[in-house]
Amino acid sequence: MRTPVGQPARYEIQSCPDIAFGRPGGHVLRLDLTLPIDVAAPAVVLYLHGGGWMIGSRKSHAARAERLARHGFAVASIDYRPSTAAPLPAQIIDIATALEWLKGPGQAFGVDATRVALWGASAGAHLALLAATGAAIPRAPHDLPGPPVQAVVGYFGCYDLTSRGDLDRPDAGSPIPHEILEQDWPAGVPAPPSSRYLRARLLGVDESTVSDRELAAISPFAKAHDIHVPVFLLHGTRDSVTSVQQSRRMAQELRRRGETVRLHLLEGANHEDPAFDTEATIAEVAAFLHEHLERSCHTPSLPAMPYNKEIDSK
Repeated sequence: MRTPVGQPARYEIQSCPDIAFGRPGGHVLRLDLTLPIDVAAPAVVLYLHGGGWMIGSRKSHAARAERLARHGFAVASIDYRPSTAAPLPAQIIDIATALEWLKGPGQAFGVDATRVALWGASAGAHLALLAATGAAIPRAPHDLPGPPVQAVVGYFGCYDLTSRGDLDRPDAGSPIPHEILEQDWPAGVPAPPSSRYLRARLLGVDESTVSDRELAAISPFAKAHDIHVPVFLLHGTRDSVTSVQQSRRMAQELRRRGETVRLHLLEGANHEDPAFDTEATIAEVAAFLHEHLERSCHTPSLPAMPYNKEIDSK
């Protein structure tokens, strides 16, 4: 049964933390799996944390994953190799490794690995959309399979990494979030680093030599012709780190190509704003995922909650 729009959470959850799912390049990767109790073969949402592709971990914003799991999804928050350890396509390979784990050892947890979505925040949102392009990743092995996912959700992501994307200015009147300003960046990294520095490190090249051609090759905006799954983008209108125009333009480009895309702009919200973790916002994400993952388990009959204001949808 399809869950009504804005349906409140109803399931108890159990946590299965610190599960090793791969060792690419000798780097041990772990995930935290949160399961809804009494849901047979739940669909899986793979959560990708933010942090400029350089910092952060699967433990970041753990309550976010737990809130979504209460809507009947298995949520796997994964670590991926930081750009200081390995440049692209390492992070895409790590996502593919997690998806392979779901089809193998992950079956011991009773999840349905045929119904999977990617959900990312900030740098994780970029990786989620980039992974959805499949084989279009530069320097990826030719035998790297495109992630078999049915939907993607992106929170305040940067999707055009080129100089054209730099014209999308963040909100100058909003403060930089404390978790960025107070973050312990790796030794030798300017704190906080510029967006161009972070992008160059993701590519594994020097900031002074990185080109628009290289940045376009890892930009979901430039790869929109390879994205053929439903996408839900959420962004705050007062984001001080990544301009809201990034999500606006990404949605417009996908819609221009005839793809299914939904855009929700959270009025007045900043980067990693608490507004993204409210029950109403998580319920909206859950409704989108239920629709596109074709959830079939029993859903109790409860009164529906209204959507947050949605700016644009298809």
